[in-house]
Order: sequence, then structure tokens, then C-alpha cells
Amino acid sequence: MKLSTLITISFNVLIAFLIISCGQTTLKDEGLDSKTIEEAAGTSSGDSSDDNSSESSSFTVSSVSPADGATDVSRSGATITITFGDDVRLKNTSGSWTTSWTTSMTSEDSCSNSYGSKLVHISRDNFTNCHPNNGSISGKIITLTLNGTLSSSGSYKVKVLKTSLDGSASTQSTSGVQLSSDYSFSFTADD
Repeated sequence: MKLSTLITISFNVLIAFLIISCGQTTLKDEGLDSKTIEEAAGTSSGDSSDDNSSESSSFTVSSVSPADGATDVSRSGATITITFGDDVRLKNTSGSWTTSWTTSMTSEDSCSNSYGSKLVHISRDNFTNCHPNNGSISGKIITLTLNGTLSSSGSYKVKVLKTSLDGSASTQSTSGVQLSSDYSFSFTADD
């Protein structure tokens, strides 16, 4: 074998080796952890589960006031706040957003009838009847002001529904991600 042929073959093998190894190079950079070029570029055919996709698809309640299990909550003029992890909107099936609501009633009524299209329910009898409220949304917070007086020493539950009882509305982030599940908490009114 001629020396020039041997050099050409060796050179071609070396080039092929470099090309193959470049495609498998692992990057280590801030925020990338240890990923191949394909994984970093999002072109990997491997596992499609991605930490970012699970974060962006989760929309939940992050805090409430009064706190879950609170006691001695004022019976008249009580205010309830529900804070979400992202800006919130209440969306109906026509595609419009609700940012506030008022209720003229001052006494409890059937949750499934009078409150069937509502997404936030307040009840002392496990959601057979709901207590009337006015509400507003600002950024991540829904603020409820109760109409009428709560029952003395009454234990109340608040439920934020993923979808209204009549199916006409849903609780969503402003980016369109629906509340991951119904959220409930409770408190007790003072004497």
C-alpha cells in the first residue's frame, strides 16, 4: 500500500471520528445542566418530558385568607382573598372573561341552581346551599366580599371550582391554563 493512500485513509478515518464525536458532545453550561447538543436544541428523539412543560401546564391556588382552618372570622362584612400562582381570569364558554360580579341576594340559596354558573362557592352545609358574595379579580387575586351575615359559630367551606357546576365557565390563568383541580378551604365565623 502506498504511503499516500495510507495517509488519505487515516485522514478520512480521523475526520469521520471527529464528525461522529461532535454530534455526541455534551454541553455543560449554566441552566443547561448536562445535555447533548440535540437535547439542548430540543431536537432529541429521547424522552419528551421536560421540566418546563410541567411548570407551564400547572395553575394552582398559592394562598388564601382567612387561612384554612381559621377561627373567629368576622360574621358581617367578611372579606376572603384567594391568591393564585399566576394571573387569573374566570372564562365562560362564549370566550369572554369575568373580572367582577355582584349578587343582590343576601341569604343563602341552592348552589346548583342560583350558583350553578359561579366558580367560587361559600357554604356551611357542604355546598347544598351557597352564601351570596360579590367578587373582583386583580392580577393573581380574587377578592370576595360576603353579602349578609354569616351564621354564628358557623363552619364555612370555600371552593374554587375548576369548572362551574353547569359547565359554562372555568377558572384559568391569563395564559389559558385551567385550574388543575377544585380547591377547597374552610374557616369558622366568630360568635
